[in-house]
Amino acid sequence: MRKMPDAKAPIGVIDAGLGGYTVVKELQKILPKEDIIFFGDGKNQPYGNRTEEDILHLTHQCLDFLKERKVKAVAIACNTISTLIDKYQPDYDFRIFSIVQAGSNDVVALGLKEVGVLSTVFTAKTGCYARLIHEKAPNIAVYAQGCPKLARIIEDGGFDQQRINTELTETLGQLAAAHPTLDSLILGCTHYPMVSENIQALYPQFTRLINPAATQAQAIADYLKAENALNVDGEGSFRVYTTSDCEFYRSMTKHVGLKTPICVELVPAPTPL
Repeated sequence: MRKMPDAKAPIGVIDAGLGGYTVVKELQKILPKEDIIFFGDGKNQPYGNRTEEDILHLTHQCLDFLKERKVKAVAIACNTISTLIDKYQPDYDFRIFSIVQAGSNDVVALGLKEVGVLSTVFTAKTGCYARLIHEKAPNIAVYAQGCPKLARIIEDGGFDQQRINTELTETLGQLAAAHPTLDSLILGCTHYPMVSENIQALYPQFTRLINPAATQAQAIADYLKAENALNVDGEGSFRVYTTSDCEFYRSMTKHVGLKTPICVELVPAPTPL
């Protein structure tokens, strides 16, 4: 049974790595008084190359970490984890928000006739975007393209342009070639907005890049308002917990344009199966 959220409690954000910073940025923009706890499992990233059982096993450990910190809501900033939300939401008494649902809602609201989805291999194989979009708009054509290495390349730091562009050419290039008139693309991994300039430079046909982070953040804001659980007196603290390189995660808060975190702390990584 879901409990009433405490206005003073923090909002949690989970990602398999630091891509979820793009969601934190949107939350800080529209909810500046809220305390935010970010958990990035960089050590086990990318989740999208793992089995469903392993993803669920890791996800429960991430959510348990936030549960211990008494969060009032959680944004799943990882598309791969979001595809399985129905299999873990019942285990927690706080509301969990899917980035995939947010992206699907964006597509329907835009009234598109067709859309591409660039994501991890796991997200692409599940067909989750097509399923959620077709629940509301069955006539929209959805073309999924898995990208096995891009999130890991970004997570490695340094933004190696050659590696990024090579990976995009080998994956997104297939989608662009198969659908030369396609102009709308969902960035189906929260890491991908960080290389949006590369995407547009290589494939200018994609004039509309859809980043679901803003819609997900707004859904959380609407929920907290409806539950009278907005923190109206807070100062908007930000804490980062990572299983990877603390200095890289700290430097990327500046790169993305986030508030200076109170802490960037190394914590034990979830244990894979």
